[in-house]
This record gives sequence, structure tokens and C-alpha cells, in this order.
Amino acid sequence: MATLTIITGASKGLGKQLALQCMKEGDTVATIERHPDTELVGIAKELGCELIQLPVDLTDLNSTVSTVSWLINQASPEQFSSVRLINNAGVLGPVGPISEASAPDIDHTIRINFEAPVLIIQRFLELTKNWKAPKRIMNISSGAARKDVPGWAMYCSTKAALDRFSSTVSEDAKIHGIDLKISSVAPGVVDTGMQEQIRLLSSEDFPQVERFKTLKEESKLTSPDKAAAKLLAYLDSPAFGQETITDIRNISFEG
Repeated sequence: MATLTIITGASKGLGKQLALQCMKEGDTVATIERHPDTELVGIAKELGCELIQLPVDLTDLNSTVSTVSWLINQASPEQFSSVRLINNAGVLGPVGPISEASAPDIDHTIRINFEAPVLIIQRFLELTKNWKAPKRIMNISSGAARKDVPGWAMYCSTKAALDRFSSTVSEDAKIHGIDLKISSVAPGVVDTGMQEQIRLLSSEDFPQVERFKTLKEESKLTSPDKAAAKLLAYLDSPAFGQETITDIRNISFEG
């Protein structure tokens, strides 16, 4: 039987690689992002995978929830042997002392990094609660969620909130007998557009900027395709969900 995978932020970087590597004959991949990637359409057709691209601005929370509702309601539960949700979309947000951040930038970061994935998960679980297919949710977190990074108050705190939300949802699922495995996973330092953005920051706003420049210069960043491959191997492994707050660099499992 087929697998349904829903991915946010799949138009570039890690998200695009996750979408590409999820594409298999007979499966369905649904992506949610502001600007769908037309390249994915041709690849999905060649592979015999159904691709559903849903253009949504995740800061528009009503549209986000409505889109997820439409997607799940039009699906046939009997068609899928497994259902996976990957909340990948994320933003760095304002950098520097929080006193210098604008209210709109703070709100934007909270919506993308925390509110949107929370509402997507809530609606996903509500509408699939009677599905027989086992459910797995992977939230893409960050090592910054687990330590203080000067200048990144909003990024650290929103990713930390996503971590704790994931672990609590996991406990609730166990108590109520819900067939769900969920994990908030830090993917390591991946060579994406966010990393380019980080390297352009001033040392005044972000004291650790030289460290990230050095990682690039010394080729110590993980490529999006390699990061996606390891994340998906973990998502499909029996070990997934045993730890609800994890770092892919510290996980040993049979892929």
C-alpha cells in the first residue's frame, strides 16, 4: 500500500530534498509552501508519485489550517498504509538584542516556527484519528533550541517550544492510546539559504558569526541531500520516536 507524506517548506534546501527523496512510485507527497517548485512536478511524474503542491503562506494561520483540512478530507484513508508529517519550514527571525527587534518580526517568527506547526499537527491528528494507518510526525528543530545563542532569542525560544510541544504530544498519545510516533529532530548544520543569511550577519548582532563562516570555509556543513537521507532513514526506522527531542548527529539506528 501507499504512503502519504506531508512536508512544509519544500520549495528549496532541506525541504526540497526531503520531498524529492520521499517520492516513490504509488506514494503521495503533499507540500505546503508559499512558492511551489515546478521542478518537483516533472520528477514526480517520472517516478509515478502523486505530488500535491499547496501554495500557502504559513503566517496566514486560517489558510494554513483550512489547507491541511482540505488535504486530509479529500484523501482516502484505506489507500495509505502509513501517514507522515514533516514540519520543516522555519525562519531565523530577528537577530541581535531583543530590544532592537520589531513586533512584526517577532510575530512572524513565532507563527512560522511554532504556531503553524502546532496548528498543523492539531488538525492532522484530529482528522486522522480514525485512520488505521500508523502516524509519524517529524518536527525539524535545531541545536539552538537546546542552548543559549546570543542574538538568537527568537530562534532559540521558538525551536525550544516546538521541542517541548513534541514531547508532550507524545506523552498524551501514550496515555490515550493513539498510534503516533513523534520526534523533534535537530538536523545538524545544513548548507542551506539560512546558513548564507547567517554568514552575512554582523558580529555585533551575532557574536558567533565567525564560527559559521569557518564551518563553510572548511566544508563542515552537511549537504541538504545527505541531511535529508539521514532524517528519512531515521523517520522510517523502528527507533523513531523513542526519543522525542533528538539530534540526528547523536542517533544510532538501523536505517
